[in-house]
Amino acid sequence: MLMVLNSVFATFGTKLREGSIVKIFVILTFLATALSTAAYAQFPQMKRAEERRQVMIAADEERQKAAKENKPAPVLPRPVMNVDVQMTLSEGDYKTFAEAKQHAATRISDGDTAWLYVKLNGKLERFVNKVPSPDGGERYLLYVEYGPQGDITAKSHQIIEFRKDELAQTEFKFSLSPGRAGHNKTLPIFFKNVAASRPGLWNNEIRVTDIPAFPRSPNDYLAKVGFTCDFSKGISRYPAEREAFRSMMLRDTTDETKLPVRGAFDDPEVRTALLTRLKAEGIEPLKVYFSDDFWLEYSDLPTFTRQFRTVTATFLYNKDGGCMYGTADFTEPYEAMNNGFGEAKIELKKDIAVPCSEFK
Repeated sequence: MLMVLNSVFATFGTKLREGSIVKIFVILTFLATALSTAAYAQFPQMKRAEERRQVMIAADEERQKAAKENKPAPVLPRPVMNVDVQMTLSEGDYKTFAEAKQHAATRISDGDTAWLYVKLNGKLERFVNKVPSPDGGERYLLYVEYGPQGDITAKSHQIIEFRKDELAQTEFKFSLSPGRAGHNKTLPIFFKNVAASRPGLWNNEIRVTDIPAFPRSPNDYLAKVGFTCDFSKGISRYPAEREAFRSMMLRDTTDETKLPVRGAFDDPEVRTALLTRLKAEGIEPLKVYFSDDFWLEYSDLPTFTRQFRTVTATFLYNKDGGCMYGTADFTEPYEAMNNGFGEAKIELKKDIAVPCSEFK
């Protein structure tokens, strides 16, 4: 050590005695020990600080990961009316929108058959309004208006409800007259209005939107299709075909010996109400089922999407050794104050004879 220190200080031209060197060595040793002790004393604090920093980094990474996983879907631009969704009327039943468009009808006379075709730029899922359902799932809805062409008012409204498995379709069609049986095969709003028309020449339109709220702006609609109701020579066939139209919607024929089609709809409260009513009528049904998959919701008020909802049940029973069936129309009024539907009115049609083979 002495030799080392002497060589160091020799550089600066200084020669140290051994005693002085020892003193300096002691002082340096003391300083080194003190500094080392201070460093070790601070080490746990430094370690804890580093641990906190790592925890903060990990938490931030988790937040970024969660934000990425829960990132909302990009908001698509509002569909352009009559571009992203197109509609056409035709007097014929065609397989595709393209075929129907080649035979488009712009004038409807008393008693004419009519079909509405809808073509989407993309899947139906993009265009429906998704709302919560009472069972915790979702409902997929479009809103239809019938009103004067070029006017913001509407004579009546109808809600179309789709199943989840229908959301992938890119086009669909409805029978307007004479009607077809089965889920979403018919759009009743057309026949309801033409059958209630007066003689004359009327320019009307059907409008479709995914927006339920009023008032609606011109850009709130997905599509509109205009047509002229030429009843200048009078109107008698449509009004006379009301019962035939109802039969077509239920069973695809006017032959009442054919049972109404079966749908997926069922509701315990509705079923219980029907059984109670049938018991009061002295009828013990062998089987009960419902047509269509959902309630039909509609309104005849200009600024109300919902006013009533209806569904039809079929009940089979035996009477006097024969096979009979009947239908029960349930109609529930919408109660805006309760944001729900009230007590149902039940209209029965019974004692319709049917071959017993239809009971199978």
